[in-house]
This record gives sequence, structure tokens and C-alpha cells, in this order.
Amino acid sequence: MGLRDCLRGQYLSVAEKEALVSAIGEIRETYGVTLKFCCERLQLDGERYRRWVRLHRRTGRYGGGRPGPRRAPHGLLAEERAKIVALGREEKYGDLTHRQLAVMASETDQVQASASSFYRVMKEEGMMERRGERVREPQKKPEVKPKGPNEIWSWDLTYLALGPVLVYLFAIIDVYSRKIVGWHLSFNATLESMKRAWDKALGNEGLLGVEKGPSMPTALSDHGVQMAKKTARQFFRDLGINQLFARYQTPTDNAWIESWFRILKYDWLRFKDYISFDELKGILEGFVRFYNTERYHGAIGYVTPEQRHSGTDKEILARREAKKLLARRRRFDRNRHPEDQVFTMAKAA
Repeated sequence: MGLRDCLRGQYLSVAEKEALVSAIGEIRETYGVTLKFCCERLQLDGERYRRWVRLHRRTGRYGGGRPGPRRAPHGLLAEERAKIVALGREEKYGDLTHRQLAVMASETDQVQASASSFYRVMKEEGMMERRGERVREPQKKPEVKPKGPNEIWSWDLTYLALGPVLVYLFAIIDVYSRKIVGWHLSFNATLESMKRAWDKALGNEGLLGVEKGPSMPTALSDHGVQMAKKTARQFFRDLGINQLFARYQTPTDNAWIESWFRILKYDWLRFKDYISFDELKGILEGFVRFYNTERYHGAIGYVTPEQRHSGTDKEILARREAKKLLARRRRFDRNRHPEDQVFTMAKAA
């Protein structure tokens, strides 16, 4: 059998145990020797041999099973397991890890169980990501080519100083027209503040209540917590809005809203004085109104975002070109016939 002369304290595999028990049985039957004699010759503890035999009679195997009782006396109860599954499937806890969920359940007196118990149950129910098996796909630059307003909205949040504290501004800009369609100022950078900004934007553009379809804009953002968390994704799915994400560490993919934040901070707020939340909010309202309706934007032909958004920019640009052409012709005629110009000036004198 390839065994050592002395088996005392040696590890034996299940196959070796089975072969050893079978060999000892044959020797005893053939030569009529006792079990004690066989164990002494092999230097094998007799109680160890009997333990193997008892285990085989009870389970049909000589080892290899999990040690300890088949059912742990401190194992989870059926109702506790059901509660863990229910908590793991609740939308409001979708962004919590199994450890955070275990602490939350304990603090709220719902389930008293370890984080490993939460992990085991949630994994058995298919609620845990297999991160080790996930392969990250190469990043692709998002394709942003809107042909009209309300097709792609770029959005993000930034912080603004208000005395010794910070407040957070969520803003949404239409990529085609550069119009600020919605914004919300809050003391907290929470999902609820983000939802309010989007509710305002959709309400301003008359898109609330529209069925899921091509009339809803695409939401372009980076991979921030407020943008990529599970509850945010569910919010956009419920509205029928597709999400488009910029590449990691590539702010130029979402340059439209980043550029607006820069204009707001360095071309406007830097020259304003405010000491209260309401004053800052009023300044923002005035800037958004100025930016949308008065400020000429170079990227859209030096029309205002509101003109571009409403479609009147084409008529305005055509009228400008007509005026330029008329002025050019007037200069052309006068420069080719300077004597007529002198005669006209002399006659007027």
C-alpha cells in the first residue's frame, strides 16, 4: 500500500484509510490474529482504527467530511435568513456592502448576525458581485453628437464656499444649445438633491410625464457616487432616461458642464459678495438667467443658449450674414467709385 512502517501521528488520506481497513480485515480473517496485534505491528492507535469503522458504518465513508456537527447549534434561523434576503433586495439598501448592511440591521434591531453570515446568505441568493471574475472592458470615449435640443444633457455637481461651510450645486446643461435646463443648490450632495435638480430640468422642458421613448434626453456624467450608484441608476431607469458615462479620469468627456462651472466660479461669483444661502441662491438665479438669455456663446455661433434652444438661432445668424453682405457691397461700390463719393460730399456741403 506504500504506507510507512509507523503510522502513529501520520496523516492518512481517505483512500489509504479504506485500503488499510480492508487489509486488516483480510489478515484477521486469514490468520486469525487480533485487532490489537495488527495495530501494534503497524504502530496504529486502535481507537483511531475503531473511529474510522464507526464513521463508515454511520456515513458510508472513512473521512473527508466537514468536521463538527452537521447543523451548527448557533446557525441562522429560517426567519433570520429570510430577513437578510429581504434587506438585501430592498432598493434603498442597494448601495450598502454586506458589512454595512449587517451593521445597519443590528442597529435597527432587525437581524443580529455577523457580516460573514450576511455574505454567505446573499451569495447563495445571487446578490453578491463576483468581482474576481469581472473583467473591465477597455474605456471608450462616449459619442456625443446631438442634432437638436433635449437629446443629451451633461450634468455634474460642484461645491461652493459659503463662509466656513460648503454648499453643493447640481447643474444640468443641454449639450446642443448650452442652455442650463435645471439646477439645485443644497447643503448636502445627496441623491435626493440630484433628483430635485432633474425634476426641475424635466419640468422646465415639459418632459415630466412623458412615456419612455426617444423624447427623453440622455444623461451624460462622470462616474461619481451620485451618478453611478445603484439607486441613481434605478431613478433614471424609472424615468426612461439612458445614462452615458465619461471615461475614468477624463473630465474632457464631460467638458460642457465643467466649462460652465468654471465660468460661474471665475467669471461671476468671484466678483459677488454674499453671506447667506438665500443670497447665493439669488445670485445663481441671476447668472443662469443671464447665461441663458444674454450671454453670446462662441461654440454655437455667438447666439444665446436660449436662442439656440428655441431654434431662432438660424434666423438670427442668417440675418447677420445678410447685413454683413450688404455692408460689404456698399464698401465695394464706394471704393470702386471714389469720385462719386467726393461729388456727393461736395453737393451735401
